[in-house]
Amino acid sequence: MKSIHISLFLSILVLGFSSCYEEPDWLADNTTPGSGNFPVISTFGTSNGSEFAVGETVQLDLRFFSVDEIDRIVLSSIISGVETEEESFAYTPNFSEDSQTDVLLMSYTVPTGLAADVTTISLKVEIINKNGLTRDSSVDIDILM
Repeated sequence: MKSIHISLFLSILVLGFSSCYEEPDWLADNTTPGSGNFPVISTFGTSNGSEFAVGETVQLDLRFFSVDEIDRIVLSSIISGVETEEESFAYTPNFSEDSQTDVLLMSYTVPTGLAADVTTISLKVEIINKNGLTRDSSVDIDILM
């Protein structure tokens, strides 16, 4: 009889804790009522390593999609906390069957004249929809001195 009470208590305890777990809500996380849908970034990263010397070119691979129309995509660098827009791209559909996303390949050249204490540069991509909703993602690269 005691084992039945313990089993019942443990079952209630497990059910109680599982009801506290909040499931991710993709729709709520990617839409704004009355405004439309956010763009979605599947992946953003480098395709030729993570360490670069001054003057070297970083190859960037962005995989993304959006239910609503995309206005533009902006690539920025963040060096010592200062964000600088590097390039802006008009949206051109480039669907990839393997990833089931659009693909944008970009390049970034590590600038010369960096301060000696700069060891990392963050590269940020931002997708801007025509409805004004945006999504961004960043990747850090290490600078070889």
